[in-house]
Amino acid sequence: MAFSAPASRSELAEINITPLVDVMLVLLVIFMVTAPMLSRPIEAMLPQATPPVTRIEPPNDLVLEVGMAGHYTLDDRPVTLSELRVRLEDARIADPRTVLQVEAADDADYQQLVSALAQAEASGIGNIAMRN
Repeated sequence: MAFSAPASRSELAEINITPLVDVMLVLLVIFMVTAPMLSRPIEAMLPQATPPVTRIEPPNDLVLEVGMAGHYTLDDRPVTLSELRVRLEDARIADPRTVLQVEAADDADYQQLVSALAQAEASGIGNIAMRN
């Protein structure tokens, strides 16, 4: 049993290019329609840049020095523990972002430092920094 194609019937395989031509013509029409749009600029109303008007000032820094024997200075002015709370409240009312920088001397008593921090907390100062 041999399988062979009859000699009288020979088919030639052909590629049908009609769909290919249809697709190419559609693409040509699309490009012809969109090409003039690409050369025309798009008009748009852009916002104008303006520099910021307000300047943010840095917060007011107060320096509290705790010395030996209950000696306190606030911004190089001597204060008592009772005056400290009033001065800190005034500073907080003037600028709520006030930062209190506390500097304790090496020979300062720990209780003096705690008392000063308690006065700062009672006055409403929320930003306290320790420094050397």
